[in-house]
Amino acid sequence: MVHPSILGKNDRRCQGRFIGVMLAAPFFAAGAAVTLVTSGMGVAVTMAAIFATFGLCWFAALLVAASGKMAFAGQVALVMGSLALAGVIAAAGGMASPVAMLVVALPFEAWWIGASRRAALWGAASAFVAIPLQAFAGSVFPFGPAETAAWHWLLPLAWALTLVPRVAALGSPAGAQLDPATDDRLENIIDAVVLRAGRHGEVLDASAKARTILKLQPELLF
Repeated sequence: MVHPSILGKNDRRCQGRFIGVMLAAPFFAAGAAVTLVTSGMGVAVTMAAIFATFGLCWFAALLVAASGKMAFAGQVALVMGSLALAGVIAAAGGMASPVAMLVVALPFEAWWIGASRRAALWGAASAFVAIPLQAFAGSVFPFGPAETAAWHWLLPLAWALTLVPRVAALGSPAGAQLDPATDDRLENIIDAVVLRAGRHGEVLDASAKARTILKLQPELLF
């Protein structure tokens, strides 16, 4: 699902991971919402929140897959993650609940996607903001009285299980670097600028060779 204009190995890996996280995150959020907030907010409001989460996350994934640009979508995802984390912790009874262990999820997911210390720091900052926010979430949303329960461990455990295949994948090569000599894309076979047109004749994408042949950024051609 990564945009075809993204050729760098690291860029494709980052965008692929972002799209994967955005596609999977709503299922985890839906499980947390059903178990934690249904009794306080009601079924209708809970279902609306779940559908909104699916829509926003999948729209972010579609935006990155269609445009090849992840900067804005990544920032929005961090804000959404911080707010969602604050709400889940508040609904579980506060920082005393095992659900609070999910604060480590934002830094890890940010590092997993961005593969840099800067990304991890932004994720840590978002998680840090969620800690004081959860204290105010109870006054904004009618979560109802919540007490710490043993089954609250299931949420951080479910997230921890997602780490197993990802950590295992770190020890194996994620894929060979795209090599123009072996890549069978048209733009790497011929020495020309390749334009991809839509059904109605509009230009949807331009190859990277526009920089060297036409002295123009590919984005200016569509």
